[in-house]
Amino acid sequence: MKRWMYTPVVLVSLLALTACGGEESAGGGSGDVTLRMLVWGNGPAELKGEREILDVFEEKNPGIKVELSHVPWDNFNERLTTMSAGRNQPDVFWMIDAAAMTSYASQGMLMELDGFIEESGIKEDEYLPGAWDIGAWEGVQYALPRDLTSHHIVFNKDMFDEAGHPYPEAGWTWDDFLEAAKATTIEEDGKIVQFGIAGLIWEEMIVQNGGASFNIDGSKVEIDSPETIEAIEFMHDLVDVHRVAPLATESEGLGDLFLANRAAMAFAGPWHWRQYEEDGEFEWDIVEVPAGKAGNKSQLLGLPIGIGSQTDHPEEAWKLLEFLTHGEGQSIQANIVGANPSVTRETHTFAEGQWVPENVEAFQTIMEENTVVQSMFPDKPAAASNIQPVIDQIMDENRDVDVADALGELADSLRAEFDMD
Repeated sequence: MKRWMYTPVVLVSLLALTACGGEESAGGGSGDVTLRMLVWGNGPAELKGEREILDVFEEKNPGIKVELSHVPWDNFNERLTTMSAGRNQPDVFWMIDAAAMTSYASQGMLMELDGFIEESGIKEDEYLPGAWDIGAWEGVQYALPRDLTSHHIVFNKDMFDEAGHPYPEAGWTWDDFLEAAKATTIEEDGKIVQFGIAGLIWEEMIVQNGGASFNIDGSKVEIDSPETIEAIEFMHDLVDVHRVAPLATESEGLGDLFLANRAAMAFAGPWHWRQYEEDGEFEWDIVEVPAGKAGNKSQLLGLPIGIGSQTDHPEEAWKLLEFLTHGEGQSIQANIVGANPSVTRETHTFAEGQWVPENVEAFQTIMEENTVVQSMFPDKPAAASNIQPVIDQIMDENRDVDVADALGELADSLRAEFDMD
């Protein structure tokens, strides 16, 4: 099987990495340690809450400073891998999912955590079911989970009221979804000024219909299954046939159309709630995703955080990681950034957060009943990177692409390149 990898890195003692800027470690010299932490995000406004959590950590840990940097989600894997290959790796970093974690671990990019975990006394049963697994590979713990979450639909109550259309309800279907999107789409002088839905996520559409990109262990390609093809066709038609979702050219450069009051619904997650509450000039709420053939299903998402294998400050990096994934960070994150804690002792805090919507129970139902575990294998980031360009071609209004043919060709190329069935 082909591997997406660079020369494996090994944990060694390096001199004056940019992670510390030449400063000495806390307790061993005159200066503060500065840890570099890399996350994904689109700017300071989106990461304001993350910075607030890190400020609390710095208060509790004099002598350790945290420099927060961000990369857009779409470019995160590429940037992190490039930084690691160039020996400019951050000390602590988020990972986009468990599959990315297995890839990083297989390449030697992550520090093994078992020793720290044993010394600290942290136990797997302190976490929600499945949470521990998103940081483990081949029997070794390389990351710990900051949160477990999933997507939902957020809707603008004012727009639904103006359209005279009932709010979406639990158990709704693709037909209900399309009807609501049509009712809340507004066209003026031949131009759509308000879309019914924005922020479509193809991975969520296929999960709703019982489809997948790959099976769990990555031994089989499923991007050309009938369920997946049907889901991508439905998403394409939302944009190109029904005209209830924006073309790429209609949303380019406009950011979050829902937040901009240009869309009545959007795919979103709890990480959006604070911004919607603080900056949204409208009333909003949430509902589970609409049901295709598989029901109101959405992806189980987790945020693994790990320590870079190149760090000069493993002890300080562990303090930060433990704070975020097991300690006080778990106690405050739900209220600050709307992140569902991964430790069981804090399950109650999420529903009590200051940014939660009125229908926060919908999210709890999603997590308890409707999440779907996704595939997790080292080659997934490389294999999955081949999918988005094909989806973009399918959604391009200037191309006439047959969905079944395009996904079939993609599947065949993935099988050949990655030795899958």
